Amino acid sequence: MGDRTMPLLEALVSQCEGAEDTVVLHINHCMDNSFYFTEQLKKAFGQVVFVAVPYNDRNVPEMLSYAAYHGKQTERGYMLLKNNCGVEECAGDFLCAVRRMIELALNGEIREQMEQGKSLLIVEDGGYHYPVLEQWLAGNPDLDGCVLGCVEQTTAGLRASSEARLLYPMASVARSAYKVRVEAYFVADRVVCELKRMLRRQGSFVDFHQVLLLGYGIIGRSIEACIKSHHVQISVWDRDDEILRVAEDDGHKSWDGEFSGDMIVLGSSGKASFTQEMLDAFLKSDAGRIYIASASSKQVEFEDIFDRLACAQKVPLYQADAYRFPGGKEVVMLAQGFPLNFYDKSSDSLTYDMIDPVFSEMLLCARMLEKQREQLEKRIYLFGIDAMLGGSRAEKVLLERWMALNHICLDIDTFNRHPQEAHLRKKALERK
Repeated sequence: MGDRTMPLLEALVSQCEGAEDTVVLHINHCMDNSFYFTEQLKKAFGQVVFVAVPYNDRNVPEMLSYAAYHGKQTERGYMLLKNNCGVEECAGDFLCAVRRMIELALNGEIREQMEQGKSLLIVEDGGYHYPVLEQWLAGNPDLDGCVLGCVEQTTAGLRASSEARLLYPMASVARSAYKVRVEAYFVADRVVCELKRMLRRQGSFVDFHQVLLLGYGIIGRSIEACIKSHHVQISVWDRDDEILRVAEDDGHKSWDGEFSGDMIVLGSSGKASFTQEMLDAFLKSDAGRIYIASASSKQVEFEDIFDRLACAQKVPLYQADAYRFPGGKEVVMLAQGFPLNFYDKSSDSLTYDMIDPVFSEMLLCARMLEKQREQLEKRIYLFGIDAMLGGSRAEKVLLERWMALNHICLDIDTFNRHPQEAHLRKKALERK
């Protein structure tokens, strides 16, 4: 981690009063900035356990001051480790491995802390913990009232919370102005950079190709802004007619259901977007090869076709797999369907300065859950909107400080603003 810092986050941590009666379960990516954030959470709350989502085979740093679980992919599933020491093999897929690590953390460290009278606070990226914790609390009913709540970073986490039975308050930064306008731009830029790098290693390139964007929400539209300078022909698919009209207003055609040779397909819907019907359409088309890649989370964009791909001939490539079907058809999946910006273990998705405001917003949410524990309902609170989180004023003060620290000028009210931002925020909060 070297001498890299997050001055905005550090300033907030320095203002924190001790919260020694709380243990934090932090679930995030296996990246340097996540370890840095975990250290800051430890300073703010005293006790923390980290679960690293295994998008790549990176080790956790040696000599950490806290327990850190992570996993490495094997031919049979995942090897689960604690601070780089093997714990057990998990024969399941990626999601099974993450959930098992959360269970190990709950049983290995957190249960003892809670039995000693400490409360549990979850801070995470992705919404992985809900089914695990619900089942765990059912088996430990005496600890049911000891969960302060959860801080969520992403829309995937919001969606996961809406699909679960919310047993405690949840505060989210997923729809803050910085997340949906600035960080989305940074993420999209990294996705396009990684797409270019991975395609180059396959002997191909982005420029002048046809690109199909599956999803034109916050990330999808940001990718469009970053990739259009490469003279590509963009078509868009989205289940939401209102969002699709935004793409049409931006000058892009709705996808006609046809595939062309070497088309690049980018999934950014946050749901299963590449369907069995799409795969059948490709296999019946004149196109010989398509490239598919994710800008979303987990492997969710392509989960509908994994069974079909398993029946094809798999040829490993550099950070990609080619699935060859009869008749010479080939689907090249980049990064195993994981998000492009998280796959390469040699670099982080975002720099410390880029992620500083997000982690700072999350810390403010965590402190609110800890301090207001007796006053909160079991519902979702949005940073930048809800008065309990300081409303828009808290967000504005934070962003002005971040811009001053980095000597930048940015009109946060207009930059990269999605025309249907309010509509997307409403959808994110809808309970299913």
